[in-house]
Amino acid sequence: MSLQLVLGKSGSGKSYYLYNEIINKSIQNEKTNYLILVPEQFTLQTQKDIVSMHPRQGTMNIDILSFMRLAYRIFDEVGEDDRPVLEDTGKSMVLRKLVAARRKELELFNHDVQKQGFIDELKSLISEIYQYSISIEKLEEMEQKSQGKPMLRGKLHDIIVIYKAFREYLSENYITAEEILDVLCEAIPKSKLIAESIICLDGFTGFTPAQYKLLLLLIQRAKKVIITITMDKYEMDKPDLEYKLFHLSKKTIKHLMDLGEMEQITVDPPIFMENVYKSRTPYRYKESRALAALEESLFRYPVREFKEEQSSISIHAAKAKKQEVNLVIREIKHLVREKGYRYQDIAVVTGDIAGYGRELQRGFEKAGIACFIDHKRDILSNPFVEFLRSALSIVAENFDYESIFRYLRSGLSGILQDDTDLLENYILALGIRGFNCYSTPFIRRYKGLSEGDLTRINETRQTLYEQILPLYQILKDKTKTVKEYTLGLYEFGIKMEVPQELEKFAEAFREQKLLAAAREYDQIYGIVMDLYDKLVELLGEEVIPLKDYIKILEAGLKEAKVGLIPPGLDQVMVGDIKRTRLKDIKALFFVGANDGIIPGSNDKGGILTDMERQALSEQNLELAPTQRQAAYTEKFYLYLAMTKPQERLYITFSKLSEDGKAVRPSYIIDTVRKIFPLLTIQDEEDFNEDLEHILGDNNGMDYLIKGIRNLSVFEETDTWKELFSYYHSKEEFRDTLRQLSQAATYVNQDKGLSKQIAGLLYGNILSGSVTRFEKYAACAFAHYVTYGLELQERQEYRLAVPDIGNLFHNAIELFSRKMSESEYNWHTIPDVIRDTWAAECVQEAAQGYGNAIFSSSKRYNYLVKRVERITKRTLWALSEQIKKGDFEPLAYELFFSEKSSLNSLNIDLSKEKGIRLQGRIDRLDLCEEENKLMVRVIDYKSGTTSFDLLSLYYGLQIQLAVYMSAALELMEQEHPDKEVIPAGILYYNIDDPFVDKGSNAEESILKELKMNGIVNSDAEVIKRLDKTFQTEGEQIRPSVKSDVIPVESNKDGLPTKRSSIADAGRLKRMEDYVIKTVKQYGDAILQGKTDIKPYQMGKRTACDYCPYKSVCGFDTKLNGYAYRNLGSLSTEEVWEKLTRKNGNKEGGDSSELDD
Repeated sequence: MSLQLVLGKSGSGKSYYLYNEIINKSIQNEKTNYLILVPEQFTLQTQKDIVSMHPRQGTMNIDILSFMRLAYRIFDEVGEDDRPVLEDTGKSMVLRKLVAARRKELELFNHDVQKQGFIDELKSLISEIYQYSISIEKLEEMEQKSQGKPMLRGKLHDIIVIYKAFREYLSENYITAEEILDVLCEAIPKSKLIAESIICLDGFTGFTPAQYKLLLLLIQRAKKVIITITMDKYEMDKPDLEYKLFHLSKKTIKHLMDLGEMEQITVDPPIFMENVYKSRTPYRYKESRALAALEESLFRYPVREFKEEQSSISIHAAKAKKQEVNLVIREIKHLVREKGYRYQDIAVVTGDIAGYGRELQRGFEKAGIACFIDHKRDILSNPFVEFLRSALSIVAENFDYESIFRYLRSGLSGILQDDTDLLENYILALGIRGFNCYSTPFIRRYKGLSEGDLTRINETRQTLYEQILPLYQILKDKTKTVKEYTLGLYEFGIKMEVPQELEKFAEAFREQKLLAAAREYDQIYGIVMDLYDKLVELLGEEVIPLKDYIKILEAGLKEAKVGLIPPGLDQVMVGDIKRTRLKDIKALFFVGANDGIIPGSNDKGGILTDMERQALSEQNLELAPTQRQAAYTEKFYLYLAMTKPQERLYITFSKLSEDGKAVRPSYIIDTVRKIFPLLTIQDEEDFNEDLEHILGDNNGMDYLIKGIRNLSVFEETDTWKELFSYYHSKEEFRDTLRQLSQAATYVNQDKGLSKQIAGLLYGNILSGSVTRFEKYAACAFAHYVTYGLELQERQEYRLAVPDIGNLFHNAIELFSRKMSESEYNWHTIPDVIRDTWAAECVQEAAQGYGNAIFSSSKRYNYLVKRVERITKRTLWALSEQIKKGDFEPLAYELFFSEKSSLNSLNIDLSKEKGIRLQGRIDRLDLCEEENKLMVRVIDYKSGTTSFDLLSLYYGLQIQLAVYMSAALELMEQEHPDKEVIPAGILYYNIDDPFVDKGSNAEESILKELKMNGIVNSDAEVIKRLDKTFQTEGEQIRPSVKSDVIPVESNKDGLPTKRSSIADAGRLKRMEDYVIKTVKQYGDAILQGKTDIKPYQMGKRTACDYCPYKSVCGFDTKLNGYAYRNLGSLSTEEVWEKLTRKNGNKEGGDSSELDD
């Protein structure tokens, strides 16, 4: 009954000394048992170490155990507790059920149950309570003492409710992993094995209260207990402060010494490695003075600088994570080829194994480097798990779109990708969902869908329906138990031949040398089956709602992990700085040395905050370390990890995050450089690879592609030329190389279409709206794709911005017609009737729109209500604007057909070819005098459209001008005896602006809703447009700012420069110009011009909202691609150009399009 400590710095040989001593003594005392206890993840490596060191190459009377394995060994001996252990997966499922069942008893957590990660946090807290041996009574005492802290008291109340329920649920049937040590403590006194053993503990950085309780019993019962602790002899007598490097070790030593003193245990003098090996420098660093200096000064003060040149430690800055991995691969290849290292001599550690693990695995597999990733991966992304979750979701969510296509794209439904895509297009276009819809044949069709495609879609629908129906019938039966639900899921998987499909996946991965993926697919079916068994074992006969069943199963799936066994001995170990055991490592790569990874992010949260933990600690309740304490502990783990290598240490960090944002290096970089002032950071962005390394990585083609993509950077380097020559000499790569070269040297050439092809594609007559020609002005290729190839975006049963605009237009049109047929007009209609009709018209427009989409969801119903409110505001504003002028609406939604006889809409290009325009004027207003007829064209816009003369000049905004030309021509035909005068073209932006409340609120709203556009500068016309300007004489009223039209007057009764006006002559030139422009575009279209030259005007480009970006391949980085820059011009410069262009011969030259 004695205790002895073996103390030494990292690398000082503590484990080697202990194992050597134990081996020698075990040979001398064959009847004595020697038990070596190590953390669970270290057991395999320790067994290897003992076997390799033992002269008989065996362990004989030496056992290597973890605390858990020791427990089972003792239970087998004394016949103690045989209850099954509830692992983390089962714990999560039980907690999910218990919390749902007791929500009404909870004060704070009742709303947190549905939050992502809450059950996981709760499970961790329950485990912590067990590990730190906290009783319910102690928790209740803490609750009473926290009355002054309502939030903490509420949390403790809920924790007690859940903890009691959890213990009650387990009662006599199960035991948690955390409780095993308590049960073991009860069994220790009965064990002969313990009484006859010498017990050694190695590899621990500290112990929990439950482990200390066990340690005391082991010390009291065993012959002797020896414990290794990482501790610098020369730090022993220094003050113990929380932030000091060896605080955790000192705390452990003090606790053990206190136990020895209280229990009158014999404590033998500690063994210091410095005394054993007669050296202050650890044995591990006998080949590297630099690494010895790192161990001696890391996180210790004052720093002892190492001012010699050295090659053992290097720091590398990479562009991003992928480049870090490429660096590691390159250096590993170098060490193996040129330095004689084996893969098992090398390790990679990181503070973010989840983030770096997959990238390292992919890179190593591609480079042919054997590796083992010491990290259990979750299974949620596995196709089998996604297959199950989506199938359950289909039933729970009543055949909704997301669930169905998650299922079909899982890879296990047996339905082909093409058939899935065809069905998806159909479902999206028509908004289909619900069991009833899928149970009967689809009969509706959308534009462009053939009868044959509809037949294929129905075949896919039927297959899907037959697959899901048996599961649907079981899960929708509310009388079924958890066992019956789970059996239904199991039979569903068998029916779909999931085991066979997973086996095929695994075999395919093996053929591709993707061994880690193959092992995952080998395990996944068994993992899920174990989960089914646990679910039935825990809850089998209970009847619960389907949604609760799914949540419980989800909790289990989230907790389940794939653990991979190292496939061989000679492999690179990749692990985490905290949990991975490294042994006899010559070279270590420490990747991801960035802020946020080292130190780890402190925003992980948790049920109890750091302040609450501190408050409980002050009441003598010991819990896991706070985040601040964890940060200090992290330094200790960093020290242990960074001092593992014997010869070389590589530290790497990224300059950019995965989303391209700049990230800072970790403080560890500066810490190391303070010890090594001559150490510089090597930037890895330079392309300085040699050919042997590149080809050895199996990444040669990737480097070649990178070089071809950046010819200006790489074409002068010898390495790149050698690489190109190497692949060119290989017959199997020549075709690929030719394609890469063609892609790299591709230059966009605007060949366009021949006139013959254009004629076949478009015909001799170009029909369509003015918008068609505005699109051509923006980008000729976009016009070609839209009107020539007639490509369409995938149709979806959802509202887009144009749909809202259409609803407004339709509602206003219905209202206008209704009023025209009534006794009212814009001047006389009462507000109440106007608002009532507005609401009715919006509802009527919504019901008749797009397969009743506005009634398909509550969100869309709300949107209709919003449209109703804005429409009421719009009709009020339109009424007020009409009242303020002398113009009266003549027509609403006036349609111009291509069959119209108007010259403005029928433009001849030659004897056989021409343009036939069509369109719809939202509102046409007239002001009629004895000899004059003034015409105003108004367009309603649901966005924030503003008239821009420059855009008109460049052909991007010509619609209203064309409409005005057509309206003037129509009025001249209908009123040949009158002078027809253009009064203005105006946009009214439909909106419901926010203004400050007050006596002038309506006036403010009218100002916000003022129309914009361009109006005739004639004073008489302005007075008619807004009577506010009316006054005696030829001028307009001075100092007036209209809230109807874009005009304001100065003190002299003249329009200011801010007014958007033009005289009749300029308006005529504008109208002539746009007709001429349309003609030029028509000529260009029929000549076959399809240039990929989108416009750029300021910050705007034709590509901003273009749906065809993936079709044209426009990229300014490639030769031959460039925007067509439209220069900025003043208003007067535009008018001058319009005048000059109209002076050209009719028809002009299509080259003007690029002006």
